[in-house]
Amino acid sequence: MDNLVDEIIKGRKTFFIAPDRSLLPQGLLEECLTMGYECYFIDNDIFLSIETKVEIILSIFKDSILFFNIDFRIPNLNWAQFIQQMHVKYPEALFGVVYAKRQSPAERTAIERQYLYTIGIQCGCIQLEYQKKNNFDIIEKVLWANQAMGRRKNVRAVCTSSCNFQLVTDAKEGLSGKLSDISISHFSFCVDENALTLAEYEKVHDVALSIKGLHIRSDAVLYMTRKTDAGKLFVFAFVSKSGQSGLDPLNKQLLIPKLYEIMSENCNDLLDKLFNAASRKSSSSSGIVELEALDGNEL
Repeated sequence: MDNLVDEIIKGRKTFFIAPDRSLLPQGLLEECLTMGYECYFIDNDIFLSIETKVEIILSIFKDSILFFNIDFRIPNLNWAQFIQQMHVKYPEALFGVVYAKRQSPAERTAIERQYLYTIGIQCGCIQLEYQKKNNFDIIEKVLWANQAMGRRKNVRAVCTSSCNFQLVTDAKEGLSGKLSDISISHFSFCVDENALTLAEYEKVHDVALSIKGLHIRSDAVLYMTRKTDAGKLFVFAFVSKSGQSGLDPLNKQLLIPKLYEIMSENCNDLLDKLFNAASRKSSSSSGIVELEALDGNEL
């Protein structure tokens, strides 16, 4: 896998398997991002079995949490048996289940007994409400309880295209180029070692950023530098107009949807390539297709 793929798979991610979109709408994913959680929906379709999709995710996204919607009916798939198999095959993986609110406490107790105690999943049995707005709070609490944020406080979007910067230092030294990554707290770029001369924590005023058509300006301070094979990496931390760390509220509000767009495109494009490759291979063979069996050129 190349460096871009390596960067995309870094960081803890949460996948909702076969979600009920009437209970967990698409807007939930963007809302999770504002709280520092990187979440994705994995839908069932006719092209590749959900079992194979789950195995591919577990094979490539080592630091991930999977929540299975056990109410979603798939022919010849028993959720409890499948999750048990995955729990045995991937003992380090983190699993939870979600389901619509049950009418009796006895039903809920039976589900918890089966999945929490018999199978031994670690991330809980989550009962969702029929009102979508209530489920936002439920999912937020579940993600927090399961440390779905990982080690990073803010989710970082890896920039592949249409993400540029332009800055001028106090010494009238100008520079423009392509961003490497961006979050609501930091951004970075890689240039030739002698392209920019700045002291650590030196402030740069009015940095212009273009993020997939969004144009914002913000002050920033040089947080750190590091030599890489591609050049010198400069990491900047945003500074608001009031001098506080981070973006101004309006810029933050505008940037979050763009961050989600970038991250969603990156992750889903990678998964689509893996799923399509597995679909082609499974059409000529039987059984689950392992990630290792995929040709590297198909990534």
